[in-house]
Amino acid sequence: MKNQKVILDYSKLSDANLNAKAKAVVLALTGNTYFPTTTPTLVDFTTLQTDYSTALDNCSAGGKLLIALKNQAREALVAGMRQLAMDVNAQSNGDTTMLVSSGFDLSSMGDNPAVLGAPTEFKITDGMNAGELKFSCRSAKNAIAYLAEYTDEVPSDNTLWQKLPITTRETTIKGLRSGIRIYGRIKAIGRKGQEANSDTLSRVVQ
Repeated sequence: MKNQKVILDYSKLSDANLNAKAKAVVLALTGNTYFPTTTPTLVDFTTLQTDYSTALDNCSAGGKLLIALKNQAREALVAGMRQLAMDVNAQSNGDTTMLVSSGFDLSSMGDNPAVLGAPTEFKITDGMNAGELKFSCRSAKNAIAYLAEYTDEVPSDNTLWQKLPITTRETTIKGLRSGIRIYGRIKAIGRKGQEANSDTLSRVVQ
């Protein structure tokens, strides 16, 4: 049975509805013991929401500059909501009570979302500095975001992966201990929270 998840993509909402949904998430996560820490932090996400709300109010007077600023704030908020929803899904691991408490919308288990492709041509290369590894892959069909996962243990069914929500197809993992072997993969995420993994590779940290 597939785990329940929250919807990740809120880009289709109207300006007013997006603002209302973001406010609901802020309210739901404030003091929420299920999610004491999140990525992005509640403070950072609240800033995205208030910046958007202010820009939305300002652009009601019209003017190309104010509308452009509103659109820029909207893009930042949608990206922040996507990353936060990914983190909520990862922390909840299908627990419906936790998911509902987040303020995000649950995806319908009866929906038939577009088929999600797996990331291909996954690579792990050295970062620019010691203790860094760069993960990259080709885009996956119908993916709206990606999740970098890594561990310093040989992967098994019981592996507890370190997870890093990302919105692009590449990222640099920092703060790794030199000399250890890291196993990693990139997980593609669909609009309804579907997941598809790349191959798992490994590399010794320089």
